[in-house]
Amino acid sequence: MYLSGCQLTLCHEQEFLFFACLYAYSDCPILGAADSIHLGDTIPTLSRTYYNYRYLYPESDGQVVEPVYLNGYRWSSGYSAGISVLYNYAPGWSVSSGIWFQQLSLRQTRQPVAGPGSVSLHNRVIRFPLLLNYYSSTQRLSPYFSLGVFVDLPITSRVVVTRDGESTQYLRLKPTPRPIFHGFVGIGVRYKLNDRYTLMAQPAWVYKFGQLGGATTYDTSFELSILTQLAYTF
Repeated sequence: MYLSGCQLTLCHEQEFLFFACLYAYSDCPILGAADSIHLGDTIPTLSRTYYNYRYLYPESDGQVVEPVYLNGYRWSSGYSAGISVLYNYAPGWSVSSGIWFQQLSLRQTRQPVAGPGSVSLHNRVIRFPLLLNYYSSTQRLSPYFSLGVFVDLPITSRVVVTRDGESTQYLRLKPTPRPIFHGFVGIGVRYKLNDRYTLMAQPAWVYKFGQLGGATTYDTSFELSILTQLAYTF
């Protein structure tokens, strides 16, 4: 089980960067975001969120639905993929930005009063990264660092309710349309395969600062993931 996402980045030195945000997640089928290059791997991404007595109300679409109740720590897993632009402004230094799609999913049992079964919540956002990148050596193998911020715009999430002895419900959950801010740190390596290809990999840590105007609904959260990059220079 794996999925591969691919990003295409152009910088002023005529370098194309295929940036694969490769994340595995437990319920995800194999996906490929590009045909020009195929990167397959199983790279786990985990998010840990503390919910403070949170009730979520999916759209009913004429059905009888139950609220989703979240309280305490919850782990979720997911993936990201997108497109970004990278600019090298000094030897070893670059800045990058773009647009990504992210989905994080969690599953829990239904509340006892609702009956047996499970509820799966698939949270989705459009993510805008702004990163400062640095590699410390021109040697074939070099440390590679990234630091920056993510701005997320929530989009409609999905709720799947599996009910014993009844039909499965597929519901929508409307988001609060305000940006969410995160901090990002990535520390890894940059390996020059040949004159045209460079491979980069970074274990990454993302911390949620909060949502604009959402102090009363703030849920502490952090993410752990690995970003893999393949750069093509011509």
